[in-house]
Amino acid sequence: MERGIRVTLVVCAALAGCHDQHWLTYPWDDRRILCSQPIDDMTQDVPWDLVEDQMHVAEHTSSVLLLHAHTPGASMTPAAIERALTMADEHHLAYVTFRELDAHAAPRAGLALAFDDNAIDAWFSVRELLAVHGARVTFFVTRWYSRSDAERAELRALADDGHDVEPHSVNHLPAPRYVREHGLGAYLADEVIPSIDGLTRAGYSPPTTYAYPFGRDTAELDAAVLAIVPRVRVGPGSCPY
Repeated sequence: MERGIRVTLVVCAALAGCHDQHWLTYPWDDRRILCSQPIDDMTQDVPWDLVEDQMHVAEHTSSVLLLHAHTPGASMTPAAIERALTMADEHHLAYVTFRELDAHAAPRAGLALAFDDNAIDAWFSVRELLAVHGARVTFFVTRWYSRSDAERAELRALADDGHDVEPHSVNHLPAPRYVREHGLGAYLADEVIPSIDGLTRAGYSPPTTYAYPFGRDTAELDAAVLAIVPRVRVGPGSCPY
């Protein structure tokens, strides 16, 4: 987790109306702003009852539950990863990457699990756990420029396993604050476009989803970023649905 900040610490009960509208599930429609729930059990209390409820929703509505975490062994325990994967298996959810979330795809019940930031060594350490469950996940990468050759090789191996790699900014700075201080154009030029270019130059497929640092967005940011990528991912507090 970047800068020791707990990401997306949102009291779910405060999100009036969101739960009734299944704000954590993607129903294979044309929405472009996706909402995800963090499950970092070492840095916050995970609402497992909510996760269980939303898996039930996904199973019975052929939709996809969106969850994310950060660093196995630092922000979340391996037991939490195992718990999420086991729950998904029990609800007969397919594992879906963010690249596969497309309104033109055949709807199916699934789990889109993501890992954020740049703890590639830690992600690689759960490679076998993911394989045991047949899980394919999405890695949202920030500070790509500072990754070592060994880390880059590990991420490539994960991608070769069928996992997705998507952009998460250059320096993991809060987007709304950056825009206030430097302007919208500067954020796109300094954080969004270089994070995309860095991954595509490394041989990864053109991105489908940009994940905002800390899950924080604005309507102005969304309009600009969605002119560059098909979808953006936000935290529960920013969910528009």
